[in-house]
Amino acid sequence: PEELDYSLNGGPYQPSNVFTDVLPGTDHYIEVRHSNGCIVMTEEFDIADYQPVTLVLIEGDEAGEIIADASGGTGIYEFELNGDNYGTTNTYLVTEDGVYQVIVTDSAGCQAIAEIEIEIIGPCIPDYFTPNGDGISDFWGPECTEDYPNLTFDIFDRYGRKVATYRVGEYWDGKYNGTELPTGDYWYVVRPNSTALNKDYVGHFTLYR
Repeated sequence: PEELDYSLNGGPYQPSNVFTDVLPGTDHYIEVRHSNGCIVMTEEFDIADYQPVTLVLIEGDEAGEIIADASGGTGIYEFELNGDNYGTTNTYLVTEDGVYQVIVTDSAGCQAIAEIEIEIIGPCIPDYFTPNGDGISDFWGPECTEDYPNLTFDIFDRYGRKVATYRVGEYWDGKYNGTELPTGDYWYVVRPNSTALNKDYVGHFTLYR
């Protein structure tokens, strides 16, 4: 009403009943003044220290893992990943390279948005090895396997005979049943056995003696 104006904490009166940029604290009050000179004071109230909601995206230890780290805001967070609602879940496992967007919403409806580019790097597979005992490239096996603890691989000779089966961290010495195999090309099937990398690697490498 035009006949009313308002004062916050004993400050100057204003025609609007909306006060902005009020500092957090206790014992705030508002006085309402009528044009006839009558003044009514509200009960004292507190204003909590409010921090806006923020969001940081982090790559997890597992390949393709995204962790959404939210802070500030009010109450419980809810998350969306590329438009899909994940509720309160803030950890995701993606299987394709690309840019991913996460939106977090707090219980007051305030939001923050962040993006992260994910590149899923598969195991590194050597082209050759030289098992001659000189301490250099004497064994063959996939590298860059930190994200693939369940990785396995098979090795075949040119006739299709399986000559070795290993797990991550193990390496082939170029022997079959204790006998050295000759120089030549050998084939592999490397299985990451990971939900983030749902593919097998098939190819060949060379054994040099």
